[in-house]
Amino acid sequence: MVKISEQLRKYFIIISIISIAFITITLNLSINIFFSGYIRDSRSRDDFKIVDYVESVYRDYRVLNPNSSMNLMHYAFSEDVVIQIKDMNKRIMFNSSTFSTDLGITDEYSGNEHKFSFRSYPFVIDGEQIGTIDIGRPKSIIANLEDEKFVITINGIFGAAALLTLMIALRSSDHLSNKFLNPIYKIQENAKLIEEGKYKNIDDVETNTSELHELSLSIKELAQRLDHQETLKRRMTTDIAHELRTPLAAVQSHIEAFMDGVWEPTQERLSVIHGEVIRLTKLINELANLSIIESDEINLKLKPLDLSGILNDVAESFEPMFTDKNITLDKKIRNNVTMTGDEDYLRRVFINILSNALKYTNERGRVSLAMEQVNNKIKIVVKDTGIGIPEKDLKHIFERFYRSDLSRNRQTGGTGIGLTIAKALVEAHGGTIKIDSRVGKGTDVIIQF
Repeated sequence: MVKISEQLRKYFIIISIISIAFITITLNLSINIFFSGYIRDSRSRDDFKIVDYVESVYRDYRVLNPNSSMNLMHYAFSEDVVIQIKDMNKRIMFNSSTFSTDLGITDEYSGNEHKFSFRSYPFVIDGEQIGTIDIGRPKSIIANLEDEKFVITINGIFGAAALLTLMIALRSSDHLSNKFLNPIYKIQENAKLIEEGKYKNIDDVETNTSELHELSLSIKELAQRLDHQETLKRRMTTDIAHELRTPLAAVQSHIEAFMDGVWEPTQERLSVIHGEVIRLTKLINELANLSIIESDEINLKLKPLDLSGILNDVAESFEPMFTDKNITLDKKIRNNVTMTGDEDYLRRVFINILSNALKYTNERGRVSLAMEQVNNKIKIVVKDTGIGIPEKDLKHIFERFYRSDLSRNRQTGGTGIGLTIAKALVEAHGGTIKIDSRVGKGTDVIIQF
């Protein structure tokens, strides 16, 4: 495995080299393309000056004699060009690259005409063309020593810039890697603390990088949720121990009384034991259902259902209990609402919701059950005027084993997994469930399919 710092350093160096190479190549291409055009235009203007000079010399001498030829030779040498004068039959009358004299002028172009590019212009004297003037220049734009020095200097500057850029890249990579990696290392330490179960030791990460900031917040939120889950597990252990201890103590005391002959096993006393056993069975079944849901083993037995009939049946089964507690149950259930689903699981969801409404609504309260269908959306709302749920508890209400302090202070029993199961079953049917509540005002449970 390669460290991030080494990877960053490598990438900085590669990017720097590519950038310098790109700029160098682009500049050389620019010199050869754009600067070449400028040079050609400039040479064209100079060619007209040379033609004018040749014609003026010829008019002065009226013949190409050694003196006029010497003037043209000097001028061609000073302009760094080759001048050829041809008559109308294309015969060369004068060639500056082959002209020889006794004055010691160096003939550096002799025999090198193939390295030159010639352009032909009319040779006009007194309005009459008597031949052509061919002006030859080096084919390469970089033809002289000064041009070569210029290009070498430019490339040398880029070479020095490349070395300087590499040095800066090395230093910058160390600085930037520390800037980015220090928060990452801190996040890594926090992750190790989570792995060790030290959720409260998580430190804040200071960074200006939004992605790292969001990651650090996610790690911190994860630690808080895991710590919260640990608290819920400990609370669940206490709750389950309490839920088991009470019925078991009742069963134990009754059986011991029967064994000691203190009580007769009457129907009434056996009913008490039976009720406690049912209570234990319900608790065990809820834990078993939770284990199935958490292992993603919800196998729905889907078939077309009369949802209106199912909801009415569940509501009717609860009516005696609402009546006993002096709670008004209002029903507004639309008829003939159907859907595809698992009847047993849907009944369990509705039973759970109505059971909670019954538990946490005071006497002379009111519970309403409504179902409506708009297009292909089915909406079920259960409203109560019960004790409500504190706002700080709402975001945890569907977590397993969670029970708000208000519900724990009441003798309502329960393990805090009913809503967890209900949410999983609703979502297994492709639906959603949410809860709105205010303390002392009541709770709304909204289910949509």
